[in-house]
Amino acid sequence: MPAILPILYCSPSDVYDQIGVEAAQLRLDDQNNASGQRVQTIANAAINDTNISIQALQYPLLRGTNLVFSDAGMDTPIEVTLTSVASVGATTLAVVALTTAIPATAIAIDNGVNVWLAGLMAKACKYATDRVNMFCTNRYDEGSLAESWTVNQWATTIASHWLATRLFRAAPQQIKESYDEAMLELRDVQASKINIAGIGTRTSGWPFLSNVSVDPVYVIRKVRVEAQISEPTPTQYPQAIDWSSYWLLEW
Repeated sequence: MPAILPILYCSPSDVYDQIGVEAAQLRLDDQNNASGQRVQTIANAAINDTNISIQALQYPLLRGTNLVFSDAGMDTPIEVTLTSVASVGATTLAVVALTTAIPATAIAIDNGVNVWLAGLMAKACKYATDRVNMFCTNRYDEGSLAESWTVNQWATTIASHWLATRLFRAAPQQIKESYDEAMLELRDVQASKINIAGIGTRTSGWPFLSNVSVDPVYVIRKVRVEAQISEPTPTQYPQAIDWSSYWLLEW
């Protein structure tokens, strides 16, 4: 297992916001990993009730999650929709007004946010963060990158793309186009063609003073920096060094 990253540039909720809950939820071809936590009622819920009492949740449930309750002597399964987020440890679900009563001890299986999916979402965010770092940490500190909305969008897009292709399928066109655009921008950041707005770089973008000479010995990039007599501030772009003067081989 790779080392745990101290900072993440996006979160599972960012990915949900971009691609929607349904796109992130587990699918039938996920080798039955979609059988998540059991949600069990502990009291009767009558018609028109908007709250259901349940055993404490082990994992959160998102607003809009659909749960289908059955068992407990019910004639037919009843589907309910959450109207607000239910956090870990919650004992009440806020739902759309019930059209059918639900008895105590009825059970529903969460096929959305569960152990397997939560781990998958976390892995996508870690992968995306590491990917952004590969292009940006030569110029920016991780703490500064975490403060940028642009970086957040790049990481969210990369995580969404990884999630969309995890079953060896092509990502939807919209996600693929956003991913390609993000990677192009990241390469431009790495090459110092663009700067990330709102945050500072590790070093100055250019030295205060560089002495240069035109050396005909070189076939290309004949204008060379004489490093020994130039201001030594590190640059964010590769300088063409006059190695002859560097090693004091003047003639």
